Amino acid sequence: MKARLTWAWAALLTGALAAGGCGTAERSSGPAGGPSPGATASSTSPPDPAATLVELSVTGGFAGVRDVVVVREDGTYASYRKQGKGDSGRMEGAELDRLKDALDAARFTALPAEVTSAPIADGFTYRITHRGHAVTTSDPVPLPELKAVLAALPTR
Repeated sequence: MKARLTWAWAALLTGALAAGGCGTAERSSGPAGGPSPGATASSTSPPDPAATLVELSVTGGFAGVRDVVVVREDGTYASYRKQGKGDSGRMEGAELDRLKDALDAARFTALPAEVTSAPIADGFTYRITHRGHAVTTSDPVPLPELKAVLAALPTR
């Protein structure tokens, strides 16, 4: 099922993440445990921080990109764009395994909070959060392990 959200809605939900803690609802949801696109208030439940496998925020570029992709432990994902376009879906078993393997191979939770190289003009900045640990990197991504994590995420 395709979902559409405005960037303002995604920003509001991301703001809730910053103000109220990390997590997602028990059912399919947007960032920060907000309701699913098209969900009613009665169909949501309290946030479950353990349900989020990884969250990626991408900013920068010539056009001022602001994208967010949230992947849950069960492989469901939602993506949100500054332009108001959103998408959701489910990663297949092999795709989800590839993402989990990439996170493990990178020893993600042991990485420093910032892993960057010399910045390039109009490059992108990536903030990846996994198991409560956030790592910020930028173009060109200096570690092959982080490149593998980014490549394993659903297309945004």
